[in-house]
Amino acid sequence: MAGTIDGTFRIASVYRDQWRSALEQPLKTYAFSGDTKFELGRTAKQPDLVGVGMTIYADRAGLYNLNTTTVTLTGAYHKAMSSKTNSYLSLGFQAGISQRSIGYSNLTFGDQFNAIDGYTLGTLEELPPNNYGVADFSIGLLYTAKPSKSMSYQVGGGFFHFNQPNISFYQQDDNVNPALIRENPLDAKLSLHASMSYSTSDAIRWNPRVLYLQQGQHNEANIGLGIRLQPDPGKAQAFHFGPWLRGTSHFDGFGIESVILMAGFEVNNWIFGFSYDQNLEDLSGSRQGLNAFEVSIIYIGEHDNSIGWCPTF
Repeated sequence: MAGTIDGTFRIASVYRDQWRSALEQPLKTYAFSGDTKFELGRTAKQPDLVGVGMTIYADRAGLYNLNTTTVTLTGAYHKAMSSKTNSYLSLGFQAGISQRSIGYSNLTFGDQFNAIDGYTLGTLEELPPNNYGVADFSIGLLYTAKPSKSMSYQVGGGFFHFNQPNISFYQQDDNVNPALIRENPLDAKLSLHASMSYSTSDAIRWNPRVLYLQQGQHNEANIGLGIRLQPDPGKAQAFHFGPWLRGTSHFDGFGIESVILMAGFEVNNWIFGFSYDQNLEDLSGSRQGLNAFEVSIIYIGEHDNSIGWCPTF
C-alpha cells in the first residue's frame, strides 16, 4: 500500500498502550512511517505509479524489557488497469532488519534464592547474548478501483515474515550447550483485507472494512464500519467515528474477543485518530484492565483527490 495516497506523500505515527490496569508495566508499541509516490508514463491518461516507503516499529513488552525494533523499506508498483474505473493492481515488497533485546537485570532464577529473604545469589543459568538482529521480508498484493465518484473499493493481502527468521536468543554460535533449543522460527503471517468507501451525500461517507490475520495456530478477524461526516463540504474539516468487533481463536473455538470504538478529526491535511479496545472475554478471571488504546496522527502532503484511493483513516 506504499504510495496509495490522495497526495504526494504521507507521514504517520501511532502509539498503542495495552493492558495498563492489568500489568505492572503495560505493553507499548510505537510506529512511525512515511511513503510517497512517483508517476510513470506521464503521457498516459492514467499513469502507472511507483510507491516507496519506510517504517520504524518498536514494541516494548513488560517488566523484563523484551524489546523489538524493526526498520523496513517498502517498494510497490501500481499498474494502471482501467481508466474507466480508475483501477490499479499493485505489487509490493518489504525488506527490513528486526532487532530484539531483553533485560536480564530484572530476571531471577531458583538457584539465586538465599533460603532466607530473597534472590540475592548468583546464577548458573546459561544466559545467551541479549541483543541480536535478523532479516525480515514480506510481500503484498492489492487491487483498488473507483468505478464512480461516490464509490471506491479495495481488496488485498500480505504475506509477512515469509523467510521465517530464527528469533531464538540462543541462535549464536557461542551457545555451545547441545541441550539448548537454538531454533525458534517466527511463523509467517497471512493478512487479508477488503474495504469500501461509499458516499450517500456530500456530507456522509461510509467505510465498511474487514481484516483477517492468520499466524501459526492463531487466527483473528476484525470487522468494522467507519463513518466520515463533513458538515460543511466547503471546509476541509471532517469527523470520523465507528465501531469494530474483533474475533480470535482460543482453546474452545473462535469467539468475539473485543469491541473497539474509533473516533477522529480531519482538518486540512491532518488526521488525528483515537481508538479504544475493550476485551470481552474472561481471560484472567476478571475483565477489568484487559483493554488498550491507540493514538494516531497522519499528515498528507499536497492533498489531491484525483486518483481516489480508499480513505487513509
